[in-house]
Amino acid sequence: MVAFRAIFRREFNVITATSAEEGRQKLEDNPDVKVIISDYLMKGITGIEFFESILEKHPYMIRIILTGFADQTAMIDSINKARVYRFLSKPWNEYDLRQTILSAIELYDARKDIANHQKELEKSYDSLNQFVHKASNEMRSTLVSMHGIVRLASLENKGEGTMDYWPILEKGIMQIDLQLRNIIEHYESDQHIGISNQIDFTKVVDRCRQALDSFQDFTNINMNVAVRTLEPFYNDPFRVQLVISNLLNYVGDQINPEKGTISLDIEIIDAKNGVQIMFTDDGVGIKNEQLSGLFELILSNGSAQDISLYLVKQAVENMNGTIDVTSIPGEGTSFNIFLPNNQSEANASSTN
Repeated sequence: MVAFRAIFRREFNVITATSAEEGRQKLEDNPDVKVIISDYLMKGITGIEFFESILEKHPYMIRIILTGFADQTAMIDSINKARVYRFLSKPWNEYDLRQTILSAIELYDARKDIANHQKELEKSYDSLNQFVHKASNEMRSTLVSMHGIVRLASLENKGEGTMDYWPILEKGIMQIDLQLRNIIEHYESDQHIGISNQIDFTKVVDRCRQALDSFQDFTNINMNVAVRTLEPFYNDPFRVQLVISNLLNYVGDQINPEKGTISLDIEIIDAKNGVQIMFTDDGVGIKNEQLSGLFELILSNGSAQDISLYLVKQAVENMNGTIDVTSIPGEGTSFNIFLPNNQSEANASSTN
């Protein structure tokens, strides 16, 4: 143990223990240990039994046994029970042991990366399932309403009366189309590789407004856009457009019926290492009890904007940004978004 520490302490962070109990405690105190090496014979316990005892709490740790004898049956049994990575004969060779440790560290890092990617994948699938469930419920609700209107129209005695139903049907069709677009955008956002390009926010806002013209009546939205960015800004154009488009869609549904119009101020300014995007309206506002779950997928009593804001939150987080919201019921809502500037990444990719 003394020789091991003396040889390897400058290359690795070496932690030693003289018993299995002390070893378990050291692992509790140092959860980031990647490689553990044990003698086959310990005080009152074998190294294999010790490794078995820590397997559940430390599944990714790479295990190496030092042994003075070679029993093939015991080795195979140890690999199966305690997931031993390598057996090294005593007395150990410094070069062989060093190479084994380095290989073990690489294996540990690879295992952790795979485990982390697996968790991200599971989270992504769960998120997608919830999203599709939510969108499907909303589209079905709209279709049921449209079907009822069609039946009412068919029962009208006077042909003129049916004309009142067509705007409602048209709105329902547009809502379904918008939900399908949201599903497509959500999928594309998850699949999209976030290549950073320079973004012209004035053009992005205009493009988003034009895309929503068939869904929103912008004559009722008094929009004031102020872009005050001096530094070139780089990030994912697809997700930036998704954020602005869905916030515009959300604001369009917040018009106070008593006013018949809504004022919207969009301000985009430079911030430290990024930009700040602020959407402020004087619409109906959000009740305090609804703020905490505003960006979640609510599967009952939900509406189209629930999905819009969910998409916004997902896109912002995928760009490593943040989003905050403040609102006063009856007075309006303000969204404050920070997005980091990935100019250095964009420059690096362009030079490769």
